Amino acid sequence: MCASLRRETAETEVEIDLDLDGSGQSEVETGIPLMDEMLRNLARASGFDLKVRARGDLFTGDHHTVEDVAITLGSVLGELAKEGMGSSRAPSGECLALAAIRFGEPAYSGDFEFEAEELEGVQLENITHVMKSLAYNGRFTLHLKADGGDDWQKIEAMTLALGRALKRAIQDE
Repeated sequence: MCASLRRETAETEVEIDLDLDGSGQSEVETGIPLMDEMLRNLARASGFDLKVRARGDLFTGDHHTVEDVAITLGSVLGELAKEGMGSSRAPSGECLALAAIRFGEPAYSGDFEFEAEELEGVQLENITHVMKSLAYNGRFTLHLKADGGDDWQKIEAMTLALGRALKRAIQDE
């Protein structure tokens, strides 16, 4: 199952191609190193092929770009998946993360905290916004939790758990 979507706002242009039957390949270019790594981890863990091209007003910060990438990716996921449930735990260093998903009912609950304000181009307060935008636009419930480790390990573990939970939810359909 494949879908593509382009989103253009006053602040950003985002193009996403998603193949749920892929092999975890990704081509990601958002201009934000942490967002690029998150999307590559998500593709690898889910087994989805993902192409993301985003251009945004990065001179004002990362908010518009990361939000619009999440909205667009969520919209593509919601177009392809209507039902299914899946969950996964994933470690990264001293962190253990849990992601649980149920398509068909948009909701979000996150239980994690960061020490720093910024990491590799992303204001870490925006991570919650990214995950919430992804879930609501993808029309799925997302519960996300991460304990232990540093900020990098939390983000890596959460995106790996999210990717695996998405794969399981798609397979459950």
